[in-house]
Amino acid sequence: MGLDIYAGTLTRYYCRDWKNITQQLSEEKGQKCVMVDGCGNEIKPEENEEVIEQIRDAVCQWIDNIAISINQSFPSPLWDEKGEHDYFTDKPDWEAYGALIMLQACNLLGCPLPKYVERGWNAFNELIVKKAMSQEFPSSLLSDVEFWLPIPGKIYFTTSLPNGNEATFSTVSMLKQELEELNHKIWKADEDIILSWRNDTYYKPVLQKEPKLLFGFIRRTNKTLKEKYRTEELAQCAYSMLYQAVNFADKHQVPILLDY
Repeated sequence: MGLDIYAGTLTRYYCRDWKNITQQLSEEKGQKCVMVDGCGNEIKPEENEEVIEQIRDAVCQWIDNIAISINQSFPSPLWDEKGEHDYFTDKPDWEAYGALIMLQACNLLGCPLPKYVERGWNAFNELIVKKAMSQEFPSSLLSDVEFWLPIPGKIYFTTSLPNGNEATFSTVSMLKQELEELNHKIWKADEDIILSWRNDTYYKPVLQKEPKLLFGFIRRTNKTLKEKYRTEELAQCAYSMLYQAVNFADKHQVPILLDY
């Protein structure tokens, strides 16, 4: 299951009136990319205006309920779902997003970052990440947050999304501060450098060593080499995507969410 970052209105999101980066790149090449749901049915944008308005009304009601539940003096509504807004999206997938989680965990625990990770690894199974999450650092990246609201402050809470699924929430402002602090402590990179990290070459595996020959023959082994990736480069790529999502969400006052 892949992982996308989406920043934009929830009405557009739930109406599926957006295309992930895979779809966009495929269309640029003149290719068709069909997205399907868990049952194998093609996912298409909602075109019925009446249904779109019903979705918008449900989202707006949900936003009002969120404002009541967090019980703080924020402007009402928390953000505008009624205007026409653009959106931002990109695809770090779990390897790169996990590398960023690992980087944050190592940063807060003062541990060295593992040099490599393997394809298909799960950061949340790593002892370093588990330890960092158990210590409840003030970090949305280490709090299993899937949804960042465009409001000020540092808050965490878990509640249901408009579609009924449960998720953990924080704020765009908190994520922005986390990213700034991480950059200041580790890289001190300017915006041009951060944007340059959005580079697909980071997803190319490190070249494996050629198998050793024994008497002119390849030595057989029961172990299958898995593709390795440089952890910091994957983390930088995911950082760049989140950095752009945060700037977009901050400018347009829209939420950010993880789509998978």
